[in-house]
Amino acid sequence: MNAIVTLSMLMERVVEVQYDVYLCFIDYSKAFDKVKHSEWFGILDQLNIDGKDLRILWNLYWKQVPAISIDGDYTDFTETERGVRQGCALSLALFNLYREVILRNITDMEGIKVGGRNITNLRYVDATVHIANSQENLQALLSVGTYENQSMGLQPNAKKTECMEVCKSNPNASSSAKTQKPNK
Repeated sequence: MNAIVTLSMLMERVVEVQYDVYLCFIDYSKAFDKVKHSEWFGILDQLNIDGKDLRILWNLYWKQVPAISIDGDYTDFTETERGVRQGCALSLALFNLYREVILRNITDMEGIKVGGRNITNLRYVDATVHIANSQENLQALLSVGTYENQSMGLQPNAKKTECMEVCKSNPNASSSAKTQKPNK
C-alpha cells in the first residue's frame, strides 16, 4: 500500500511543479511461481540470514516433495525447484528480498530526484513501476531491469505492462498524461 500512496503523492507533486516524468508499470507473469529456489537461497545467504533461519526456510520451501491426486490416483512424488508458497505469510517478504537483489543494478541509474534521493522504481506485490526523468533514461532502466529480471526467471506480462508520460504539454497548460505500450 505504501507504493500506491507514494506514487499518488509523487504524481500530485509532478503536476504541481510541471515536471516531466516517464513511468512504466510492469506486472510479472506468474512471478511467485517463477522464483528459482537455487538463486533465492543464494540471495538469502548473501544477505547473511542466520543459519537457523535458513534451515527453517529450507525445510519449509525446498524439502517439500508433493504428489498430485487425479481422480483418486496419485502421481509420483517430485521435488519443487521454483515458486513460493501461495498464502504463506513469509512469501511476500521473501519475494521482495529476491526482487531487491534483482533491482540493485538500477538504483544508481538516472531516475527522478525526490528530496535529494534518486528514485528509479516503486514496487507493490509482484508489480514494479520504473520511473525516470526522460524517455531515454526510462528505456535504459527498462533494458537493465528486464535483463536482470529475466536472468532470475521473471518475465514481464506484456498485456499488463503500460508506459505513461506525465509532462507539461505547453507552458500555458496544466500537465497531461498519456499511456502506451513499451517499445520492444
